[in-house]
Amino acid sequence: CPEIVPEAKQWYQRRVRDSVSQTVKMRSLTVFLLLVVSVASQQTTPDDILSLEDMDECPKGSWAPSGIHMLEIEECDLCSAGEANNDVAQESCTSCSPGTYTDDLGFWECKKCPAGRINTEDGSDQCFDCEAGQYSPVEGGTSCDKCLPGHHQDQTGSAGCKVCPKGTYQGLEGQAQCDQCPAGTSSPEQSTTADSCIDCEAGTYSSSAGSECLKCPIGEYQDVAGSTSCKPCPSNTDTEGAKECKLSCPEGQVPEGEVCKSCNAGSYAALGDTVCSKCAKGSYSNIDGAGTCNPCPVKTYGPEEGLTECKPCDGNDAEGQSECKIVCPAGEIVQDGACVPCPAGEYENEGECVACAAGTFSSQAGSSSCDLCSTGHFSSEGAVSCEVCPAGQYQDKEGQALCEDCAAGYYGDQAAATTCTKCSAGFYNPNQGQTSCTECPAGTITDNEGQLACQECDAGSYSISSSKCEFCAPGHFSDDMAAVCDPCDVGSYAPNAGSIGCSPAEAGSYVDEKGASETKVCPAGSYCPEGSSVPIDCKAGNYCPEGSPAGAPCPAGTYNPNTGAAVIAECLACDAGSYCSSEGQSAPTGLCSAGYYCVEGSTSPQQNLSPAGHYAPAGSSAPTPCPKSTYNPLAGSVSVSDCTPCPEGKETSTEAATSADQCKDINCVPGYYRDPAKGCQICPKGQFSNVENAVACRKCPKGQYNSQEGAVQCMQCPVTSYTWSVGTDSLDGCIGPVIEVCTGEDMTGNCYRYYDNNPAVNTTIKSVQVIRGEFELFDQPNYKGFHTKLADRHVAHNVEEIGRLNHIGSFKVILNDVFCYLDQGWKFRGSVRKTSKSGKACIDWSKTPLKRKAAPGNSCQNPDGTRLAPKPFCYISETETEECDVPACIWDMDCYTDNGVQYRGHKGVNLEDDSCQDWNKDFPIIHGYHSPEYSWAGVGSHTYCRNPSPESENRPWCFRDNWWAIITTWAYCDIPKCSRDAFDFYRF
Repeated sequence: CPEIVPEAKQWYQRRVRDSVSQTVKMRSLTVFLLLVVSVASQQTTPDDILSLEDMDECPKGSWAPSGIHMLEIEECDLCSAGEANNDVAQESCTSCSPGTYTDDLGFWECKKCPAGRINTEDGSDQCFDCEAGQYSPVEGGTSCDKCLPGHHQDQTGSAGCKVCPKGTYQGLEGQAQCDQCPAGTSSPEQSTTADSCIDCEAGTYSSSAGSECLKCPIGEYQDVAGSTSCKPCPSNTDTEGAKECKLSCPEGQVPEGEVCKSCNAGSYAALGDTVCSKCAKGSYSNIDGAGTCNPCPVKTYGPEEGLTECKPCDGNDAEGQSECKIVCPAGEIVQDGACVPCPAGEYENEGECVACAAGTFSSQAGSSSCDLCSTGHFSSEGAVSCEVCPAGQYQDKEGQALCEDCAAGYYGDQAAATTCTKCSAGFYNPNQGQTSCTECPAGTITDNEGQLACQECDAGSYSISSSKCEFCAPGHFSDDMAAVCDPCDVGSYAPNAGSIGCSPAEAGSYVDEKGASETKVCPAGSYCPEGSSVPIDCKAGNYCPEGSPAGAPCPAGTYNPNTGAAVIAECLACDAGSYCSSEGQSAPTGLCSAGYYCVEGSTSPQQNLSPAGHYAPAGSSAPTPCPKSTYNPLAGSVSVSDCTPCPEGKETSTEAATSADQCKDINCVPGYYRDPAKGCQICPKGQFSNVENAVACRKCPKGQYNSQEGAVQCMQCPVTSYTWSVGTDSLDGCIGPVIEVCTGEDMTGNCYRYYDNNPAVNTTIKSVQVIRGEFELFDQPNYKGFHTKLADRHVAHNVEEIGRLNHIGSFKVILNDVFCYLDQGWKFRGSVRKTSKSGKACIDWSKTPLKRKAAPGNSCQNPDGTRLAPKPFCYISETETEECDVPACIWDMDCYTDNGVQYRGHKGVNLEDDSCQDWNKDFPIIHGYHSPEYSWAGVGSHTYCRNPSPESENRPWCFRDNWWAIITTWAYCDIPKCSRDAFDFYRF
């Protein structure tokens, strides 16, 4: 029941101080209530680490140098990929052994590589596939085995090998493929040598390398061993794997390829013939496969070879006749021994039926002549009727075999036409035989009938219909054969109708619209070259009045850095200290030469010579007077070094002295000191003098600084800060907390730095960053409301991103263990000191014997656990250490802050002057405030006053170490509360 633990714990703590007899019972209850059931898991996550409390044991899958999670000192870290840890409170993680791995952070145990994958090194974060030709049959493998002869494996990451199939073999180990037997041979499965490949037997074949021997199919045979195919044998109709083929044909059949074929009716073949012969005239054969032909019987005849039956003829009285003679009436002919009429489309001519000639026809059978086709019609040979001429054609004569195409320029839209029609105006027809005319396309016309082609509209005009052209309007133009006129593009115009092209806008004008018939004047501040579509801003170094074709250059002695100038008045006089030597400059040519000065509007680098008593560095707008206590009798001097100092102890009353006679005796004022050789010298930063004619400047004492030369006193560092030595020359040399706040997000806007508490922030703060140390922020004035802590290890924050703070109303400094140390400094992690007390540089802790215990970097620390040094120190070599001059904290040592939880002083008696009981002992008082559970409150094997119960007590206390403790078990200690009036922050 975790939700009731805090209440039970608080109740127990109060009771333990008031009643010894109840202590034992309540301690047992508290232990019972604090038991937490842990659910087993195979991996610890970053969220698990973030949920740890201070001094918790590191969970499985993580480690720390001491095995304990100490917030901001040595926190638990997840085991890396390739490592695991199956116990709590471990000081390191164990590398995964070969054959195992972990591929993420925080694993408790290493995973075995699956079958087909291996690894061979400790600490692996992945497994690797076995190569082709290899395999690993079990999980957790550390090596891959080669496939045996007769086997192969063509894939990676396999747990086994494949058997070589029939027609292949493999004689080597570890192969990805099997070798193939040649075509015409094969081998058994799992063969290991090429000798296993043997020829296919007769009657079988192997068509390709690496295949089995197959039987020849029905209709084929093979009489040779080792063949890659079979031979055709049509006479083989029922046997697979045939080894031979035989063929012979009977009477009436002849061989065709490997089979016998019967002769067709009308032909015959005797035994042994190789081809069939047609039956002769006067004979016939009416069956397939005949060995001989039969003669035509009486009253028939056979006029042709190859007959399957004879034709009737009543006049024939003998067999085997090939002719028949009969006399028929006009319009009929002898056919099959009888008179029959000629069919329609033909006529009888001398005993034969003849087809009607083209242009004629016969519509009835038995005709002896043909009729002519009428106009508008035609016929082909053998016609039974005449056809109409199709549309696009005509015929104006009778008896014609064809129709005539309508001529070009004409058309025919009706069938059976005897004439064609001319194309109308606006239409044309370039081809013969057309059924309609085509309208002239846009840009062309015809103005007469019967035209074969259209005429193009001239350039500068366009077609408004298929029969008329019109001039283009102003602002437009056209080429030949235009359907429409195109508008002039921007930058051009056409002032007249009928234009064949557009003219570019004249220089000093522009056209910014399409289809313009006139130009616009270029406005002031711009210029327009010929063909401009928009005015161009006048270039820097120039000015442009209205209608300018180009910019006018600014005269020498002036310049213009801006574009768009309209008048010469916008050309600026050359800057003082510079010169403008030519026209049209957008910036000064350069600086005035050394020894000269240039007033505004100068045109030469040597415009004016610097007079005596002055000097002029390069770029001078006026001569600079030699400072007081110097003089210069020469003109054209270039630097202050040309000004000669007055003799020792003398000065001039004014600047620009030209003679040593102007040097008079002087005294050195405070902020200066007298150098015997150089006279009065200003005190440097970090030093001061507060008397006249000082012989030397004094360094600022510790705790003070001076960031300006010539100071008469030093500034006090903030009360929260200190300095390492005398002579500090800047506020940054004061070692202490610094916070920067800004009025804009992401550290923008007005930013301010503070070095101490601020109980009431009087401006809206949008972003904040701690530069040094640690601060506590509150959303209300006087350190009230929601609050959070920020340290210099954190990046800058926008206020709206910081916890529940909507704004910052106040903030205060947290000093303990940041700029000073408590309790020998075992928890000190300040980065303020990186040199030893003697000034030697500290080396990085990662190169020292304490690299597993110390925080990263080379700052002074005291990290050696139970073997603590007296105060923070560092290594100045890999074996040699030296103390650091980090100050001890006075607050929470000589006095306590807040409710005393951070107190680490050595007061060991209470207000009644009773000695305190050792916190790690249960006599005479049995209690639960032992370390390490309460190490956060500073308890341990000692008798110093502490406050491990801040939820109920507001100052340090201890258990009484005498027999009267059974009556009053505890008491507050006589320790003053810290205040700035009574206590400093640091002790060196």
